Amino acid sequence: MFTTGLPGVSLGLFSAASEAVAIPTGVQIFCFLATLLTGKVVRSTAMLFVLGGLATFVIGGLTGVMVALVPFDFQAHDSYFIVSHLHYVLVGGTLFPIIGGFYYFFPLARGKKLSERAGRYAFWIMMAGFNITFFPMHLTGMLGMPRRVFTYPADMGFDTLNLISTVGAFILAGGFLIFLIDVVRPRRNQPYSERNPWGGGTLEWMAEIPDKPWGTRSIPEIDGRYPLWDQPNFLRDVDEGRFFLPDAEEGLRETLVTSVIDARPIQCLRVPGPTFLAMIAAVFTGGFFILSTYHWWWSALTSGIAGLVVIGIWMWNGTSTIPEKPEKYVGLGLTLPLYSSGPDSVGWWAMFITMLGDMTAFISLIFGYFFYWTARDDFPPDPAGGPGVFWPMLAAGMLLSSWGLTIFARHWNRTDHVTLYYGGLALAGLLAAGGSAALLAGPWLTGLEPTSHVYPATVWVLVLWTAMHTVVGLVMQLYCIARRACGRMTARYDIDICNVTLYWHFTALTTAITVAVIAGFPLVA
Repeated sequence: MFTTGLPGVSLGLFSAASEAVAIPTGVQIFCFLATLLTGKVVRSTAMLFVLGGLATFVIGGLTGVMVALVPFDFQAHDSYFIVSHLHYVLVGGTLFPIIGGFYYFFPLARGKKLSERAGRYAFWIMMAGFNITFFPMHLTGMLGMPRRVFTYPADMGFDTLNLISTVGAFILAGGFLIFLIDVVRPRRNQPYSERNPWGGGTLEWMAEIPDKPWGTRSIPEIDGRYPLWDQPNFLRDVDEGRFFLPDAEEGLRETLVTSVIDARPIQCLRVPGPTFLAMIAAVFTGGFFILSTYHWWWSALTSGIAGLVVIGIWMWNGTSTIPEKPEKYVGLGLTLPLYSSGPDSVGWWAMFITMLGDMTAFISLIFGYFFYWTARDDFPPDPAGGPGVFWPMLAAGMLLSSWGLTIFARHWNRTDHVTLYYGGLALAGLLAAGGSAALLAGPWLTGLEPTSHVYPATVWVLVLWTAMHTVVGLVMQLYCIARRACGRMTARYDIDICNVTLYWHFTALTTAITVAVIAGFPLVA
C-alpha cells in the first residue's frame, strides 16, 4: 500500500526497507530449521502446526517480496492479492504456531493433554481450508478485484474463484471448530499427563504435573542449553532441594538475579506477593488509552488517574521493601545481598528498557514532524508561526533545572543530607509543574488550533507528550519524598530515587528535543 501518495524518494526508501525485511526473515526460517535438526523432534500435532506454519509463512514471504517492488505494488495494491499475502503471513507466522503452542503447552498449563487424534484432523482440515480459501485470492487480485467490496458485476470473472474461496472458508471454520471443542471439552475423567510429556530438554518442563502450590522446589544450576537432557538426576535434585533457595524461611517470594553474560547469581530478589492491584491497574491504564480513542476525555482522565493511584498503592506496599537483614544464604555455599539499587538492580534496568521503548515512540513523532517538512511546502505554514520562543525556552529552563535538582537529590539522599534532599526534590517538583504549564502555554497563547492544519496538530502532540511525561515525573518526585519521610527509603536503600533519576534523564532529553523542534526549527526552516 506504500505506493499511494508518497513522493518518489520516499517510495524508494520504503521499497528498499520492505525488500530488506526478507533478509532477517530468511535467517529466522533457517534458524527454525536448524532448531529442528539439532533437537529431538516428536511427531505430534504441535509439530504439524509448526511445520504447516513455516510452509505457509514462506509462501506469504515470497509474495511479500513481490509487493515490495514499486511497479508490482502499483498494480496489486488494494486488491485481493494483498488480502491473500497478509493472511499467508499472519496465519502462517502467528495463528498456526499459536495453535501448535496450545497442543504443546496445554499439559503444562492444565495437567492434561489435548487429543492428538482430533488435533491431526483439525490440522489437515484447517490447512486444506486455509489454502482453498486464500490461494485463489492471488488470482482474483491479479484479475483486478479490489479489497473491501461486498458485491461485483457478474461479468468480471471473479465468480468461480470466490465460490472456491467461500467453500474453503467453511472447511477452515470446521477445522477451527474441532480445535475449539477439543480445548473446552470436560476432562474430569481424563488421566493426568506424565511429567515432561514431550521429552523437552528446557527448564519449563521440570514443572510437576499436577502442579504444586509453589513454583519450583529449588532454582537449579545448569551447565548447558538442555539441562533435562544433559545433567543426570536433574529433576530429582530439583525436587529434593539440592540447588538454590530450597526453602522460603521468611514466607516471602524470592528469586535470583544473575549477571548478564555468565548467569552468575548476584542478588536474592524479593518480589511482590499475590495481589489483584496489578490487574486493576492494567484495567485502568488500558481504559485511559481506549477511552481516549473515543474522545471520552473526562472518562479517560479519570481512568488514568485511577490507574496511577492503584499503581502507587501497589508500589508503596509491595516493592523495594527494606529487608530485615542485608544478606541471605541461598544454598550451594553462596550468600547474596537482599537489596540492590542503581544499575545493579532489576528495577533500574526495567526503567531503562521501558524508557528506551518510550523514546523510540517519541522519535517516531519527531520523524513525522520532519517528514511533513520534506513532503509539504506549507509546513510550517508561516515562518513566523509556531508556539514562539519565550514559552518553550522558559519551559526548557524549568524542566532541565528540575532534572538537575533530582540528580542532586539522589546525591543528598546518599550522603544523608535529609533537609537538602527534601528541599531540592520539592523545588524540583515545583519546577516540573511550572515547566509543564509553560510548555502548554506556548501553543495555547499563540493560538495554534490543532484541527486547522497538520503543523499545529504535530506541535500539540509533541507538547502534550512531553508535558504528560513531566507530570508523571512530578508524581515520581513526590513519591520519593513520601518514601523517605515514612522511612521506606534510606541512604543505603535508595532504589526509588535512583530509578526516578533515570526516568528524568530520558525526560530531560525529550524536553530538549521537543523545544529545539517546536521553537528553534521554525526559525531556520
